Parts: sequence; structure tokens; C-alpha cells
Amino acid sequence: MKCFVVSAALVFSALMAIAVSAQPPQDAVWIDVRTPTEYAQGHLPQAELIPFDSIGVGVAKMGLAKDAPIYLYCAVGGRAEKAKQSLQALGYSNVTNAGGLADARALAEDASPCLLAQGASACAAGT
Repeated sequence: MKCFVVSAALVFSALMAIAVSAQPPQDAVWIDVRTPTEYAQGHLPQAELIPFDSIGVGVAKMGLAKDAPIYLYCAVGGRAEKAKQSLQALGYSNVTNAGGLADARALAEDASPCLLAQGASACAAGT
């Protein structure tokens, strides 16, 4: 049974890497679907916190277009996948599970190094 769990985790990680191989657009909305405690321990500076079990209400409050590029992440990708499925069921068509925080950080850095280095407000100000 342990072999199956490890193998399933490796397959899931490989699939996540393939799924997020495209570079996120500059206007991507990043959402951390972990708990507030996990978020407080570290998160992407441009990420909004919306725990996965309240993703529909949280995204609706943001007023995003149904085709807005939304990137979700959690600890390893499981909760982000549940949140992605919830958003897709609500009609959001451009939702990506970026995997865990480390995966999301690497993906976001490829898309916009400024955001990770300085934060969203500093980037917008051109500093």
C-alpha cells in the first residue's frame, strides 16, 4: 500500500508539472486556498487568501470575469484541485491548479520576477 501512495503522489506531481507548464499571463489572479495559519507562514506576495472550502463565495466577491486567468495553489495541490473543480462548476473557464506553494512560486517568478521580489504595489509603481 505504501508503494501505491508514493507512486500516486509522483504521478500527481508529474501531471501538475505538465498542467502548469505554460507561463501565466501578467494579469493572472493568484489565490492561496490554504488556511489562514498556513498563509501567515508564507505566501506569494500577490496572492489573495481564500480557503478552498469558501472559494466560490470568495472569488464572487472579487468580481472576476468568468474567463479571468486564475491560478490556485495550496500545500501540494490537492485543495487547489478541489477549488479548481468548484470554480469550473460555477462557470470559470480559465482556472489553473499551480500545485503547492513552491510550485506556484517558481511559476509566478517565471511570469513576473518583479512581483516576487518587490510585491504588487511596488511593481505597479515601477520601482
